[in-house]
Amino acid sequence: MASKYNPFRPNSPVYTGMFAGRIKEVGRIDELLYQAKLENPSHMLIIGERGIGKSSLLLVANHFSKGTLTWAENKHNFLTIQIALNSDITIVDLARKISAGIARELDKSGPGLAYIKKIWDFIQKWEALGVKYKGGEKEPNAPEFVDNIIYSLADTIKAITKPNAISELGLRDQKDGIVLLIDEADNASKELGLGSFLKTLTEVLVKEECNKIMLILAGLPRLRDALRESHESSLRLFEEYELPPLSSDEVKHVINSGIAEYNKQATSDTQISINGDALEHIIFYSEGYPHFVQQIGASSFTVNTDNIITLEDVKKGMFMRGGALDLIGAKYYKDLYYNRISVDSYREILKIMAQRWNDWICKKDIAKQFKGKPTTLLNGLKALRDRNIILSKSGTRGLYRLQWKSFAFWIKTVTEQQDFENSDSALK
Repeated sequence: MASKYNPFRPNSPVYTGMFAGRIKEVGRIDELLYQAKLENPSHMLIIGERGIGKSSLLLVANHFSKGTLTWAENKHNFLTIQIALNSDITIVDLARKISAGIARELDKSGPGLAYIKKIWDFIQKWEALGVKYKGGEKEPNAPEFVDNIIYSLADTIKAITKPNAISELGLRDQKDGIVLLIDEADNASKELGLGSFLKTLTEVLVKEECNKIMLILAGLPRLRDALRESHESSLRLFEEYELPPLSSDEVKHVINSGIAEYNKQATSDTQISINGDALEHIIFYSEGYPHFVQQIGASSFTVNTDNIITLEDVKKGMFMRGGALDLIGAKYYKDLYYNRISVDSYREILKIMAQRWNDWICKKDIAKQFKGKPTTLLNGLKALRDRNIILSKSGTRGLYRLQWKSFAFWIKTVTEQQDFENSDSALK
């Protein structure tokens, strides 16, 4: 079968065309950008499960802040830095990422920006002094180094927003301020002190009268705890938005937009369409999770051979070896379900809990269906909680839930698949 262009993008953020929903969040981002330009900023936390579209929403925010996309009547022109965190990132790494992001964006805007780059020379000076910051060797003086980052950001904001920035710095245009987008912020280590750093940053910028900045952090629900552990009041800096799954109509928009994108470049005899029942099953299987929608759409598109995506195409694309279910599980859940759990009875607990999706379930209700001993159940619940695979309700004993609704969906689907395979083998 000849290869064909597949319009769906399960492995990349989406910000136009197939981007759907999030109207409230996008509208609020636009309003907060306008307020940041006026030195009256509020900042955002984008919270959500894996595959819910946090990175896509950050990419939308990136484009709105730069003015490459517009909303209502506002067109913004911020210097925008987008970074992602992992658990190994230190305060020096963070400074490097911010500095590199500024240099990269300013290089796009015009020449003659040695002044701005000089502001961030302190990083190289620290390294020139032989200060090590990894491998257990001497760490930089944290308060002094943090001050350097913050005042460098303040000086950068002052330089790029002043009226003569075009003539003095060689910018093509005067900037509205800085937008700092931090993806996977839940990975921030305790040593990084992200919450404390951001709180100090916002306070200093107010004092320095250059508060033209907006912070948008995205991450899993544990991001709240990561910030709180760093500084108890850091959460007060942010408006919090927890992303829900897409509605049925929004899922339909994603799939139909992907097909329309393909049809724009297809010849008249290779146009693709999709049956209504196929579309309904994509909605059912995906549960509205954008990554699932994209992956199921991509897999269904791949297996189709007659230019009409049918229910059979969707089922084959979903359940075949190497299909959507395998790919989604490999990316998000197989490590949790198989590698981090070595006891079958613990997986039995997850199967029971998955029946409630990610709603709270009490230990007594789990015990009614659990086939093992009470001590095995207790040990399993503790092990799953300690590995951050399930959550226990703060202040209430004996209440647990899965961390992600999409994980519950995957467990239920895998269980159904295994049951089907077992029954099929028995018939043979």
